[in-house]
Amino acid sequence: MTVFSSVKVMSVMSLMGMVMLACNPNDSATHQMFDFDLADEFAIQGDSVTQVISRAYLDTEYQWTSAHVNLNDGVIGDSLVEGCSNWSYEVNPKSTVEIWFPDAFVEDGIYHFSNEAASNDFQILVRRDLEFGPTILNGIQYTQNSIQNQSTVARGFSSFQGEPFDVTQAFIQIENIRSQESSIRFVMELESGDCLRGSFDGIFEPFRRIIIDGDCD
Repeated sequence: MTVFSSVKVMSVMSLMGMVMLACNPNDSATHQMFDFDLADEFAIQGDSVTQVISRAYLDTEYQWTSAHVNLNDGVIGDSLVEGCSNWSYEVNPKSTVEIWFPDAFVEDGIYHFSNEAASNDFQILVRRDLEFGPTILNGIQYTQNSIQNQSTVARGFSSFQGEPFDVTQAFIQIENIRSQESSIRFVMELESGDCLRGSFDGIFEPFRRIIIDGDCD
């Protein structure tokens, strides 16, 4: 997580300024980066179509990193199990924002991602137009609830591949994480030059994100 010493604050504010110029070339007020009219949704700047993210889930014991956030417009319940391409959503989402943090305890503050950094505060994957269903080949059903179609909106991982949707710079602001009035807001600059913004306000519901590796035959 970003540590707010005086030197670090200057560094973070400078980085925020660079993304602010890319996302808002006509507005140089860095402190306004997270000031936008998107509530429980995300959208590419300039696009009139928004994607709903009406629920927020937090796993502080994720098996592959330390903490995992899943924002979506479906219903997860106590756990989300993924195995052999099957997903255990109670209500399948159409849009998801998945965030992985290396620290077990996600605190209030500002987190930064850069595709040029050796290490980052988080990694992120944003998807829309998700469609789930069974996979049937030659009359044999292989999956019950797998992803049949999806569109990747943004992808910020340590391995930068130069795709238009790959994230070059991103910031996340978290406030009141331990209350019923939590807030998470994010701004991302993509390789395409587009700017993605989004937010969620409400309760972060506890859940477990479980990936099962095994024989799928």
